[in-house]
Amino acid sequence: MCQTLALCGFVLVVGAAMARAGEPRPIRFYVSPYGNDQWSGRSPSRSLLGGKGGPFATLARARDAIRDLRKAEGGLKKPVVVSLRGGVYRLAEPVVFTPEDSGTTDCPITYAAYRGETPLLSAGVAVTGWKETQVNGQKAWRAELPDVKEGKWRFQQLFV
Repeated sequence: MCQTLALCGFVLVVGAAMARAGEPRPIRFYVSPYGNDQWSGRSPSRSLLGGKGGPFATLARARDAIRDLRKAEGGLKKPVVVSLRGGVYRLAEPVVFTPEDSGTTDCPITYAAYRGETPLLSAGVAVTGWKETQVNGQKAWRAELPDVKEGKWRFQQLFV
């Protein structure tokens, strides 16, 4: 019985590999909060040998790399997969995707979490410099936000 199950498992794995054999291998880019936008984006982690083979630092750089690839090749020739490594990505501005960033049926562009990891895209701003104070005889906390005071920035929600 065990030999039969092992044989069936082998056939299933080989069958799945054969089914994918005709499909083009996707072009892969990687993004990590510990990456660098000067690197190639082609490796999920920085090489121990140094160099520029590690992941990008930003989603926008991965998007731009796909745009560059499309221009250099006169269009996408293979599917593209962008894997985001786990961690927090602090966004200073929105990442904008336009119609030129769309894939096709034959060459889709996929942005997904790296296997087993959880990326978090955050546009939140940390508020620091809190000081204890009194408001109407009640204990309260206060933080000065110069950009808000000068009208350069405003917010609608505060999370603790």
